[in-house]
Amino acid sequence: MQLVLRLLLLLAGVILCLLGQFFPLPEKSQLIVMVITFLLLGIPHGALDVYIEGGLDHQNDHRKIFLRYVLTAALYIGLWYWEPGIALLVFILITAFHFGEIDWIGNTNDQAKKVVYFFLGLCWILLLLSRHVETALGVFESITRNQINQERFLVWGKLFYPLSLITMLLLYGFLFYNKEKYFSWTQYWYIAAFQQVILLILAHTTPLWIFFAFYFGIWHSVLSLDKIRLHFKLNSSLQDWLFLLKKAMPFSAMAWIGILYFIFLTVKSTDPTGMLSLVFIGLAVLTIPHLQVFTKLNK
Repeated sequence: MQLVLRLLLLLAGVILCLLGQFFPLPEKSQLIVMVITFLLLGIPHGALDVYIEGGLDHQNDHRKIFLRYVLTAALYIGLWYWEPGIALLVFILITAFHFGEIDWIGNTNDQAKKVVYFFLGLCWILLLLSRHVETALGVFESITRNQINQERFLVWGKLFYPLSLITMLLLYGFLFYNKEKYFSWTQYWYIAAFQQVILLILAHTTPLWIFFAFYFGIWHSVLSLDKIRLHFKLNSSLQDWLFLLKKAMPFSAMAWIGILYFIFLTVKSTDPTGMLSLVFIGLAVLTIPHLQVFTKLNK
């Protein structure tokens, strides 16, 4: 359940929140911090996908797995080009499922549990987007090439905030009355609720991009890396962690080159939304094949 790690990461989030309050950064500096965490931790946790399917053995041929990974990403790039609105919806749904499965500390032995953590993840994504609806609108307009109705988006965005929060509370209420079914130990419900409350507090008190740096760059990525470590039965030692990160280096380097190229193209821009949109699309393209592989860890 990674309980100690989760508590340590939540503590790191609180520290980041306090630093953000006492030493506020301009928006562009926040974006730089976010991109750095994505590069250092977000990319490596996705770069290990090929080993989840093919194993860590040097003798295993990972070329077929890598080719399938690239083809899936290429198809999704095509969807972004031809139907960016649909591609955005797909990204939100798969991100909801993936965030839900990483945050979830309950049982995963049947589809009912997966449905619950998908909706928890969806509520979480919608809450974050609707709380910062104007920022989200700017990014979404850029990546969908202005296919979004601004007025309708803002109206729905303001409605989604209370709806997502209420739905999340109702889901935790449902889980409270079904603790024996959804958790291997009933006390895990209280830990899950505590975790969600702290994340919600951080989301409401931490500067936007610093929170994303924490939630995706640190929280999500470190928990994912730890799940991969457990999957390969590696110890929680510095040696094994370095071994895992070393394995991630070749594919991480490929992703770093691509992202740094996009950043180079927009580094002179005074509009941070343009830079963010490119990073957003890059992450979206990598997420589809990543989810196909990573979900196997929770079967």
